Amino acid sequence: MRIRRFTGPDTATALRRVKEALGSEAVILQTCSRREGGVEITAAVDAELVTRPLAPAAAATPELANLARELHELGLHVRALDRAVRPPAPGLTVLGPEALALAERLALQGLAIDLAAPIAATFESARNEGAAAVTALEDSLVRHLTSAARTARVTAFIGPTGAGKTTTIAKLAARDVGTAGRRVGLIMADGIRVGAREQLETYARLLDVPMQVARDGDELQAALAGFADRDAVYVDTAGLGGDPQEALALERLLAIAGEPVARTAVVSAGSSDAALRAAWRQLGAMAPESCVVTKVDEGAGLGPACSWVHERGLALAWLGIGQRVPEDLTAPSGSELARWLVAA
Repeated sequence: MRIRRFTGPDTATALRRVKEALGSEAVILQTCSRREGGVEITAAVDAELVTRPLAPAAAATPELANLARELHELGLHVRALDRAVRPPAPGLTVLGPEALALAERLALQGLAIDLAAPIAATFESARNEGAAAVTALEDSLVRHLTSAARTARVTAFIGPTGAGKTTTIAKLAARDVGTAGRRVGLIMADGIRVGAREQLETYARLLDVPMQVARDGDELQAALAGFADRDAVYVDTAGLGGDPQEALALERLLAIAGEPVARTAVVSAGSSDAALRAAWRQLGAMAPESCVVTKVDEGAGLGPACSWVHERGLALAWLGIGQRVPEDLTAPSGSELARWLVAA
């Protein structure tokens, strides 16, 4: 085994450095907080991976072929011995080799250990009952990472600036109009972002759906009254920064809408742990019930955002996996979660 230590300001950063240096086969040995701040991760890569460059030359002579085979077998023994003697990483229950490898893989993708462990345990239970690996994995991810979101006629999308609220609304509206045949209305309740109104107006025009602007509670009530015949109304809102007054003002506006307005948080998969915690200081006061995780395709990893969604008790409603409207919005099915959490 090659063992190295990696540090970072947060778990997601340190895990990304592990992946970049050792690859996706790295094994997490220990995760701990540093006295001076941040996180330290001890990780290792199997000995057999170090010997793989010998394989292309193995056919050159019988001696090299035998040496490569012996080194490969030695690597397997080292791996088995390592699994047998070392304790599980903090927060992991005692799992079989297949489930432990899955838990470590999920942790490497940024998923919290106390969430990766039960996912792996459920996976192992299904495997022991005869389920195929793919089926067991997908079912376990759905069970632990998703829950049903309450449906509402009016939904406001709230979140940090640049998280992708407007694009998400456009994707949902296009899906409703094109596939479900639903009658949709759009409301812009953001007078802060430069160009925000124009962007939503462009989408409304392309989709041939009506759009209204609501700068205060009275205008929001009027807009919703005008959309009484709509099956779904999506409300775009100003991005929340570090000023608590922004969230309070937005909550006051939504509270006097005249009918129930569901809140859906929108966060980027590329957000750091610190950024997600800061976002919740704003979003928590507005009590969102569900969440859309955007920019999953940009390579930051879905794990930290999924951990954040789970810790806050939110329903994971949608994944934004690109800029195409509406194609790049997908439900968090087992296959999609496996794609972005395990196969990424």
